[in-house]
Parts: sequence; structure tokens; C-alpha cells
Amino acid sequence: MPQTVRNFGLQLTAQQLWCWGRDIECPDGNLLLQYGFDQHRYRGKSERSTCYRLDDEDLHVSMWGFGVFFGHRDWGGLFLSRFDFCPTWAPIESLLLAIHQIADLPAFVRPNGAVQWRCAHQLWKSLLQWMTGYERWVKKTAGIDYRHECVTRGCVHLFAPLKWLLRGSSSVAVSGD
Repeated sequence: MPQTVRNFGLQLTAQQLWCWGRDIECPDGNLLLQYGFDQHRYRGKSERSTCYRLDDEDLHVSMWGFGVFFGHRDWGGLFLSRFDFCPTWAPIESLLLAIHQIADLPAFVRPNGAVQWRCAHQLWKSLLQWMTGYERWVKKTAGIDYRHECVTRGCVHLFAPLKWLLRGSSSVAVSGD
């Protein structure tokens, strides 16, 4: 993957994770919980990331401050790290609840062979569609001004890639098959 694409993807991923983090602290209440996620806090003494998990039939989403997992019964799962834009795949649809740091994750790899690449492609497409649906729900629930504040607040230089979406755009389209 070209470095410019990797850098841009890393910025977009960091921005989306930033927004999900702000959704937890939304003045109207935790939007992730309102959307249907369950919160799983680490009960030990060390600092570890809280997991937000959504299980919806064949779909499984887990979020932490360090990344997001998106799994589907038919295609396995993708992990997208906040620290490196290189989505990785595993033949698993769901994760254990006890994951609270990146070292706890199972092995994810670059897909190998046509079947794994088709699964990873379908997962990636589905993840983007799911994120679009979530963002539409946020817009409806909390308003465009809320999301605009999330995107423009904080490290503006890091989160600049999606600012153009907020300028007059009423939706983001993700094409389907």
C-alpha cells in the first residue's frame, strides 16, 4: 500500500476512534450505549482500555482506544489499529470479552489466497457501510453540530481529513454491490 494512502488511512482511523471516544462522553449520554453497545471494563489494577462491544446477529463490533474489530459469521474478522493503517484479517467472527489491550488480541494476518481476500474485502466494505450507518444515526440523534464539534475539537491538524465532509455534505455514500 502506498505510504500516502497508509498515512491518510491512519488519520481517518484516528479521527473515527476519536469521535467514538467523544460519543462516550456526549452531553446527551453515552451514544455507544444508546446505539446498543455493551461496555466491558477491565477489572484489574493496571490501566487498560475499556471494550465497547456490539453483537447483532451475524455482526460483531468491538472498540477500544487502540482500534476496532469488525467480524461477521460468514467472512471472519478485521482488526484496524489506531497506530498503523494496515487492516488485518483472521478467520474468527467474534472476540473474547477479556481483551483490554492490543497484546490480548489473537493473531491477525494479511489475507492469503483468493478466498481470504474476498472475505477481507467484504468485511472492509461492510465495516465502511456500518460506520456510515452509525454516523447517520449520530447525526439524527445528536445532530450535525455535535459531530462537527467532535471533528474540529482537539488535534485539528491530525483530524483534518474528514472536515470536508462537514462542509455542506448531508450524507456520505458508500456504494453497494
